[in-house]
Amino acid sequence: MELGLKDAAVLVTGGSSGIGRAAAIGYGREGARVAITYGSRKEAAAEVVAEIEAAGGQGFAVPMDLNAAGSIEAAVAAVIERWGGLDVAVANAVNWGKLGFHGRPEKIEDAPEDWWTEVLRANLEGNFRFVQQVAPALRRSDAGRLVLVSTDVTLRPLPGSWPYGAAKAGLHGFMTALSYDLGADGVLVNVVMPGITLEDGKHRVIPQEATDEIAKAFSARRLPHTTEVADTILFLTSPRTPAIQGEIIRVTGGALLQQ
Repeated sequence: MELGLKDAAVLVTGGSSGIGRAAAIGYGREGARVAITYGSRKEAAAEVVAEIEAAGGQGFAVPMDLNAAGSIEAAVAAVIERWGGLDVAVANAVNWGKLGFHGRPEKIEDAPEDWWTEVLRANLEGNFRFVQQVAPALRRSDAGRLVLVSTDVTLRPLPGSWPYGAAKAGLHGFMTALSYDLGADGVLVNVVMPGITLEDGKHRVIPQEATDEIAKAFSARRLPHTTEVADTILFLTSPRTPAIQGEIIRVTGGALLQQ
């Protein structure tokens, strides 16, 4: 399906892997001009740029740190200068903080306060700063679109996810206010909420046998792939969707079944 994104100026944060990578390549297939940000994975970002261009788009990669306001400002400025404007922004980057994904404590009383602050600020305040920087360019676009990528961890328990879940839940309220503000200038703002997501048929942490079992608990009896989450993002940010505004779109495999 032609989505009308040819030559659109796009920025996807956290585009060196996972959902961000799939979305960036998807925009490339549509013939868009696609910029991605990366944290420390410069070589992986360069590979994604090559994949974008092989798919038929133009690619560009810039470093960005969600915890550093100056880095966010510089990254967005570089992209806008490169493309001469901005039509689509996808806030997908994530920061698990100094403890990483695997080092998180399981009891709230064991959670270091500086870790809570770091994760909360990166994933909530960092995206606030990101939107501040992209907003003027999106307002100038004839089809400005903004998607904030959330997580179903806002709705289901995950050990050690307090700051991450709180930050992502904060994006939901942020989106509601943004849809009123940016909507006045024709910019559509939505949230995409993925669940446990597979890349190339596998999860980066959970063993195959476990994901197969988990999938049975969802009404679709399968878990979504990064490309399927990316397809949702592309559709929401295309001119094909002129009236979807202020929504939280779940791409989780459906409802959890009663056990």
